[in-house]
Amino acid sequence: MRNKLRLGIVIFQVLLVAGLGIYVVEAQEQREWSSPFRLSTVDRKSSEAYLTSDQFGYVHVFWTEELEDQRSLLQYARYNGETWSTPVDIRVTEPFVPIGNVSPIVDGNGTLHIAWTEGKTGPAYYASAPAHNATSAQQWQKPHMIKVPADSIKLRVDAQGVLHALYIKFLGDDPGIYYIHSEDQGTSWSNPVWLDPDILPGYGPRALNFEIDDSGGLHALWYYVPIEDTGGDWVRYVHSLDGGNTWSQPFTIDKLDEAAIENEYSLSAAGPVMAVQGQSVHVIWAGGKLHYRHYRYSTDAGQTWSEPERIFGELNGQAFDGMAIDGNGRVHYFAQIRFPMGIYHSFLQGGVWSTPELIYLIRETSADEAGNRIQAHNTHPAIRAGNQVVLTLADNPSYPMRRLFAMVHTLTDVAPLEPAATPTPIGTPIIEQAATPMPTATPLIPSFNEAPSGTSSGSSAPARAVWLGLVPAVFLIGLAFVTRFLIKPTR
Repeated sequence: MRNKLRLGIVIFQVLLVAGLGIYVVEAQEQREWSSPFRLSTVDRKSSEAYLTSDQFGYVHVFWTEELEDQRSLLQYARYNGETWSTPVDIRVTEPFVPIGNVSPIVDGNGTLHIAWTEGKTGPAYYASAPAHNATSAQQWQKPHMIKVPADSIKLRVDAQGVLHALYIKFLGDDPGIYYIHSEDQGTSWSNPVWLDPDILPGYGPRALNFEIDDSGGLHALWYYVPIEDTGGDWVRYVHSLDGGNTWSQPFTIDKLDEAAIENEYSLSAAGPVMAVQGQSVHVIWAGGKLHYRHYRYSTDAGQTWSEPERIFGELNGQAFDGMAIDGNGRVHYFAQIRFPMGIYHSFLQGGVWSTPELIYLIRETSADEAGNRIQAHNTHPAIRAGNQVVLTLADNPSYPMRRLFAMVHTLTDVAPLEPAATPTPIGTPIIEQAATPMPTATPLIPSFNEAPSGTSSGSSAPARAVWLGLVPAVFLIGLAFVTRFLIKPTR
């Protein structure tokens, strides 16, 4: 009888450990990234995404799609932490008029502002809507035209509600970076101020970054490429610490010289990105023959800078990166680099960048086939509620039917921020799509934890639910087994 009792206890312990193991696996899965969720419409070519977050717990995502008659369609959707809204049309252009880029931002009063460009030489447009009710098409104001020759534009809003915009003039006379602002909610704009009149002949700016710091200082970053050729040779930064009234002379973050060229150093795909946190400015760009990552920072609002530093070891390549800041003030960096080729994530803490973590695998080696995996260009993040990362990624821009996706991840070491209460919505809202777990409109695309063959290494959400439901049943069966058959009742 003692042997039977011991055997029963052992069996019961095994069953209990197995059940607890299921909970451990579930907890680990909750810390992983979601599978990519397709945002763009099937059978249409999409752009990259342009996104921002707000105080209500929403992430707002914009992108463009090409219609069959060569018109461009501006699309909008938002994520509330669990679901994606059905995309709503914001703008449809005339035939053969592309939308260059979209720049969204939410102000302290909860208004969602966007600016975008149309055509290769402008004009630009501005519109706004209540951030909590932007899925209602009738809540968007009629767009205001901004009569500037803009190739692309970046919009920001300060604590006083002043709209600040930087735009790139790439073609025609006097290419460069220009600054304008509006004090009447986009109805009228100031005359442009040319920020880089010393631009070299035959070059134009690309990869424009624009941020406002906690004190209202304006910060901009870009690099130059030849107008009639490929390449790039100069990463530059400029700021205004008085709200746009005066601007510094551009500061050189990195520049090619004859010695660098002889040593096969290149800035042909620098693609710099910038994050501003407090009075600190962080810049990462690609440099060298294989486009390794380099880093410089300033702790005094861009007045003095650290020396350039190569980071992330041998990881290299360029597919256009992204940066964001979480609720603890940490800077997060995302990029598609290699090898293995995939999306890597690193964050800055205590002045040190963490070892890059591969969060989505594309190819293990250069000899591998990507299969149905996304090539993951333009990895752009936004932080929702302080601790939830929404990361957008797209196919290679050359793909005829380029697709746009989003992935979601919760930072378990950051406490979530309490969203602000939203006013009562006006109008008819767009129906939200369930996204827990993240659905896919195409066959499941492997995450970094999945085998190269494309077979998923994790169970689906319904399967997890079944296993979790079995845990209490396993516990009760084990207890009944021990009680009924192995322990003889006393008389």
